[in-house]
Amino acid sequence: MGSLFRSEAMCLAQLFLQSGTAYECLSALGEKGLVQFRDLNQNVSSFQRKFVGEVKRCEELERILAYLVQEINRADIPLPEGETSPPAPPLKQVLEMQEQLQKLEVELREVTKNKEKLRKNLLELIEYTHMLRVTKTFLKRNVEFEPTYEEFPPLENDSLLDYSCMQRLGAKLGDAVLTLLEF
Repeated sequence: MGSLFRSEAMCLAQLFLQSGTAYECLSALGEKGLVQFRDLNQNVSSFQRKFVGEVKRCEELERILAYLVQEINRADIPLPEGETSPPAPPLKQVLEMQEQLQKLEVELREVTKNKEKLRKNLLELIEYTHMLRVTKTFLKRNVEFEPTYEEFPPLENDSLLDYSCMQRLGAKLGDAVLTLLEF
């Protein structure tokens, strides 16, 4: 494998490749590590270049792969040790890989969103369970001391409310809450 040090013998060459074979030729040269490319169209904006779509596709794949690796690391899943720069796949496989990676990204984002919703629901249910336990102990303490309903202010002035009716309703509600808590 060659290196690109100044002391090594180098020469400047210009390659003319057919569009159909350019991908295979450039990937083979890149895998050898013997070629350095120089931009001869520096004055052309990136949107006017001929292969903008392919570059954007590669950037999108790189973004998706970075997201997948981030989620794998977050889940503490060990990544297999191996070659960090595998050979470039054929162009047809790149398109298939892009589709598969996009599907994986969508599914993983959905799973992550569902996981967060479930975690939020679990925390709410734990909070409700704790509140029910506290309420249960509070109600058990009050039942032991034979509650008196005379603590309420007299409602003789209000003809719409019957005090004895409120006592019966309070007793029924207390019994219903205790029954629910026993489950």
